[in-house]
Amino acid sequence: MRRRLLCYLFASWALLGAGWALAQPVHELTVGSGERLLILAPHPDDETLGAGGVAQQALARGGSVRSVVVTAGDAYVEAIQAFLHKRKLRNADYLFYGELRLRESEQAARVLAGSTFMHLDLLGFSDGSIYDMLVTHWRRNNPDRSDFTGENHVPYPEAEDKGTAQDGEDLRRELLAILQDTKPTLIAFPDVMENDSDHAGLGMFALLAVHDWLESQPLHPPSPRLLAYLIHWRDNWPPGADADKPIDRSDQPLHLPEDLPLRGHRRVCFTLSRAEVETKRAALAQYTTQQQAMAPFLAAFVHTTECFTQLEPEKIHGVDNVVAQWRQVRKQFDLHPLSRRKIE
Repeated sequence: MRRRLLCYLFASWALLGAGWALAQPVHELTVGSGERLLILAPHPDDETLGAGGVAQQALARGGSVRSVVVTAGDAYVEAIQAFLHKRKLRNADYLFYGELRLRESEQAARVLAGSTFMHLDLLGFSDGSIYDMLVTHWRRNNPDRSDFTGENHVPYPEAEDKGTAQDGEDLRRELLAILQDTKPTLIAFPDVMENDSDHAGLGMFALLAVHDWLESQPLHPPSPRLLAYLIHWRDNWPPGADADKPIDRSDQPLHLPEDLPLRGHRRVCFTLSRAEVETKRAALAQYTTQQQAMAPFLAAFVHTTECFTQLEPEKIHGVDNVVAQWRQVRKQFDLHPLSRRKIE
């Protein structure tokens, strides 16, 4: 079935009822020896914001880390205008900015890895394309053309598959191939409830690909732990994100917002050491373009904890009409409409 998703998302959301905003217990997330961690990030910097500490711990305990950055983050209009000191932008300006952000991802990965090695995949899709590829540009004969770069194929020389069409089937196959190659024991990816179209869209693509991967395993190996991280929520989370200047709360924990639906799963938090906190801060400093555009927002994720909603992979089943069901769930909980970046 095309565009199937893990139906436990919807079934468990329905169990929440009126008590969904009540305080939820938080469990400790442990990283074992030899873990194979896969991080899926919609934009350059999300991998560090969401799981930079967990990545360090996996490497320190003799494991491996593979980070997959799906888009080049090339459609941040206001940031590009400020960076280039120009109001009217051309396709080439967006491509130039995307190349900068991909190079920043490489620098950040080197900082997180330290003296070890961290595998980095830069897929190079257009910023703002992920949700559209899921909804209206699923097949290769109808790729999504970016309103920003003007491209309907991956244009970046740094990208793993330069020339790949921007369509949902190709992204799903790419993620499945990565899963088959990596065989992760831990997967960190955006929560489907995120208030950002690329983040929520990649969350659904991640679940589709995990479903495909587990279905293709004849011997039914142990299921990976699925860790959904949160970057974009309501305006008051994370604290300090909208401040005039960065606020240092690096000696304090950061927990998921209480009004994030638990959906029948559980919340887990990983505690960072002081050295891991500082390495995460140093990795985020490599994102010069984003530090210029939103330094307070990046600083708001430098804390002593990284928290996730841990999903239960053994409850996987396929469902049709994933987008319609997902919208119905969002409406049920009266959540915000998806944030979409608009061209000037």
